[in-house]
Amino acid sequence: MNLKKILTVLLLLSAAWTEAKEYRRAGNAVSFRKARIEVLSPTMFSVREGDGYRFAPVRTDLGVVALPSAPVEYTVAQTGGVFRIATDRMTVVYDPSLPLAEGGVRVEPADGSLPVVARLDAEDGANLGGVVGALDNCDGPRCHAEQNDITSKWEYRRIPMDGILSRRGYTVLKHTPDALNLYRAGEAFDELYVMCYGEDYRTAFADFYAVAGPIPMYPKWSLGLIWSRWKDYDDEDYKRIVARFREERIPLDAVILDMCWHVDHWYGYKYDTVNFPDMRAFQRWCDEQHVKTGFNHHSGCIYKDDPKVREFCRRAGLDYERSIVAGPSFEPEIRVVQYDTRNERHFKAFYDLYLADMIADGFDFHWVDGANSIYSSELYRKYLSEGTGRRPLVLNRLHSYTLCNHRYPAGFSGDTYATWATMRYTLEATIKGANNGVNWSHDIGGYMPQGADGYIPDGEMFARWTQLGAVSPLMRFHAKKDVFWFPAKSCPDGWDGGSRLPWEWGPTVEESLRRSVRLRAALNPYIYTMMRRAHDTGVTLCRGLYIDYPGADESYRYDEFLFGDAMLAAPAMRPSGDGQHGLTERSLWLPEGMWYDYFTAESVEGGREISRVSDICTFPLYVKAGALIPMAVPADCVSAPLETLVLRAYAPAAACHTEFDLYEDEGENFDYERGACRRTLLVYDGTADGPQRFTIEAPRGSYPEAVAERTYRVELVGAPEPASVTVNGAACGDWTWRDGVLTAECGTFPVAEKVTIEIRRDHENS
Repeated sequence: MNLKKILTVLLLLSAAWTEAKEYRRAGNAVSFRKARIEVLSPTMFSVREGDGYRFAPVRTDLGVVALPSAPVEYTVAQTGGVFRIATDRMTVVYDPSLPLAEGGVRVEPADGSLPVVARLDAEDGANLGGVVGALDNCDGPRCHAEQNDITSKWEYRRIPMDGILSRRGYTVLKHTPDALNLYRAGEAFDELYVMCYGEDYRTAFADFYAVAGPIPMYPKWSLGLIWSRWKDYDDEDYKRIVARFREERIPLDAVILDMCWHVDHWYGYKYDTVNFPDMRAFQRWCDEQHVKTGFNHHSGCIYKDDPKVREFCRRAGLDYERSIVAGPSFEPEIRVVQYDTRNERHFKAFYDLYLADMIADGFDFHWVDGANSIYSSELYRKYLSEGTGRRPLVLNRLHSYTLCNHRYPAGFSGDTYATWATMRYTLEATIKGANNGVNWSHDIGGYMPQGADGYIPDGEMFARWTQLGAVSPLMRFHAKKDVFWFPAKSCPDGWDGGSRLPWEWGPTVEESLRRSVRLRAALNPYIYTMMRRAHDTGVTLCRGLYIDYPGADESYRYDEFLFGDAMLAAPAMRPSGDGQHGLTERSLWLPEGMWYDYFTAESVEGGREISRVSDICTFPLYVKAGALIPMAVPADCVSAPLETLVLRAYAPAAACHTEFDLYEDEGENFDYERGACRRTLLVYDGTADGPQRFTIEAPRGSYPEAVAERTYRVELVGAPEPASVTVNGAACGDWTWRDGVLTAECGTFPVAEKVTIEIRRDHENS
């Protein structure tokens, strides 16, 4: 071997030795003497501090539930004492001479789509907001010291600016035991997770949920109307209420027995046998009506004379006498046994002795009132999922100290004042909460009156709030007891201003409520598919316009939002001045392109601010041109089988090829995780004034409860009057065209069969 070759070999060996000495690469992780950087995706990485290649083991808990394991392509290079870890989207620069968060780790983009990250501890002044714990006692953003008294002292309760999205284009999260939070300078951390996404917020969602766990699938029935009221109803009252909803053709999927199901004060667990002499028989009746039942309870305490409380203490490992404390401030005379809702042994004893029996008696879901914690939420999720085999719905107040609320459906926003300002503020909470994957359940109509003199019923506000509820993540009516609503000074004739029964508001308001609830039911196939997409991608049903239109400043507002992929809602949230018979005008911004008014079918050019005047039965709801919306014929409840599928399409400005992958499953169990579900590709090939084609492809997958045949209806908005409609080549005689809307009844077919509907203006080409 000549001298040149020897020197070359020695140089390579020296470089390899130096590389091994300076860093160690294993899979997606690169370890240095003082830091460990793991590439989790082309746009996300984690950073840990260490000493001499010694690092605490990577931990998963309630903050970070998993770490992506798929290999990521990246390179490592060294220039002097600085190291560069590069993916095809970004370069992570590590300088061991600087503290990690103070320039020791920075990011350089591979192209102009990602931002430069100079320091990990830089203040995030462009955060798009996150989750507020609750809105109790709020009149809009004003949080009052007292209930039922809007003149009491107040302070602002702002929605924290600690979401996972920021207009600066990157987010730095810190992981500490059982928590994942926005990182701020000087804070302690176990790991930092850095997400770089620029204006591609969907990439941020994909990266975040890869470590924080997915948004769960909701039970299908929970996406219909949930009716609730804190009032001393009995079983016959509920039967009359359900029957009246059916009679009035207002779909209803669930009722909550708030506090009237039990006795023994706030924390009692014994059934009120006067109100419900046979709870199991009542629950069977509800099942026959396809109505789910929930109940309100206050965790953390049990009435000291409860017949099961001593056995509870024995199982929980508590000393009965030492666990007795005074009741809440509004019931200080009672005595309760207190337990720790975060302690699994305590919770298991509570679940086994109380909740399991109520589930066996027929209750379907839970409303956990009072304080809560991420540990409590996890225990409810775990025990209800495993104990029932069904997807749990647990309404509870959320937690401001972690970014993982999305895993626990759903947020109950608290005891709010019934005001227009509160209605507007709940929408802001919904949009900002969606940044973190949270689905809120607000008290539609507002919970309580404004003061000791009561609150004059406002049918217009109830109607408008219901319209907002129709396009919200969950739709739940609620209000406080009637005793707070009709003092003689303000509500003559015994009128109950807290009523949430539509027929008690007169024919005008009732018709508005009916249309809103039926709209929600009609859109259920679209909504349920979007909820599955949220589970798969983290992009929620309701979200800010900036998710799809990040470059437009107009999209960063909180009075309008995207409802799924194809619809934009801008609810009317201010009074008309003329009550329920008046017209309300509001402005909104429409993104570029052509849009259709859902209610009038009028086409509107976007890319500008517009005004919309609404009567009490409509509100600004727009659909993209070229969109295809799968819908249902409203039934008694949204959990009814989808026997008639309505394909509603909106003619494009030019030509379009639109696909919608309709998702279906059993609706309550977890079998979808094992593939028991059905997806059906729906296709709309449209033109502005020429032929139109709808294709319903043969489905992929199935589940035992799936319907075997289905009736199809096409509704085409905005196309000229056709000459013919054919279904699988045969003429369809049952169609009408009126005011720019074609409706065609296309017949009933086996679901496994592909169906093609063609609409033509020229007979010769049909």
